[in-house]
Amino acid sequence: MTKTKLLSTLSLILFLGAGAMAQGRSDSEQSLRERASEIEPAIIEASNRYGIDARILRAICFAESRYRVNAISPKGALGPMQFMPETAARYGLKNPYDPRAAIDAAARYLRDLLARFNGRLDLAVAAYNAGEGAVESFRSGKPLVLRTGKVVNARGMVTGGIPPYPETRSYVRAIVLPLLNGRSANPNRALRQPNNSYSTVPVTTQKQSLKNSSFIEIQ
Repeated sequence: MTKTKLLSTLSLILFLGAGAMAQGRSDSEQSLRERASEIEPAIIEASNRYGIDARILRAICFAESRYRVNAISPKGALGPMQFMPETAARYGLKNPYDPRAAIDAAARYLRDLLARFNGRLDLAVAAYNAGEGAVESFRSGKPLVLRTGKVVNARGMVTGGIPPYPETRSYVRAIVLPLLNGRSANPNRALRQPNNSYSTVPVTTQKQSLKNSSFIEIQ
C-alpha cells in the first residue's frame, strides 16, 4: 500500500470513528430522555403521596442510576434508586428493579431521613448516599463502629454532618444547589461550585418554600 493510500485509509477510519462516537453520544442522550420519560409517572406519584419535592426524587434517581432500572453498583446497590439489601428490606422493597416500587420506597426513606435530620435536605441527601450513621457520626464527632468492624470517623471529626467524602459532597451539591438557585433540578447539567461552601436547605415538602439556612464549610 502506498503512503498516499495509507493516509487516505487512516483518514477514513478516523472520520468513521468520529461519526460513530457522535452517533453514540446522540443515542445515549436519546436513551437517557426515554428512560427519564418512562420513570417520570412513578416520581410524580411518589412525590404527591409523600409530599417530597419531585425535583429531589428526580435528581437522586439520575445521580444514582441515570434512570436505569437494572442498575447494579459495585457495592451491591440495586435498581434505579440504588437500594442496598438491608435498606430495601427495612422498607419492604422486594424488587428494587421495579421502578414504581423502588421510587415509592425511596420517597418514604427520604421522608424519614428528613424527619430525622429536622428537615435538613443536605443532611438527608448525604445520608441517602453515605448512610444515616455516617451523617450522625460527623455531626456529633462520635466514631461509629459498623457491624463489619470498620470504624467511621475514627478521628472524631465534626463537619456539621456532611461526611468528608468527595463522592458524598459532590452528590449533595449536585442535588441541593439547583434547588437553592431556584431552578428545577437538571441532572444533565454539570454543576460546579466556585467556592467550598453551600447553604443548607431546611425545608423539604412541596408546600414549603426553599430558603437558605446556616452555612456548612466543605473541606
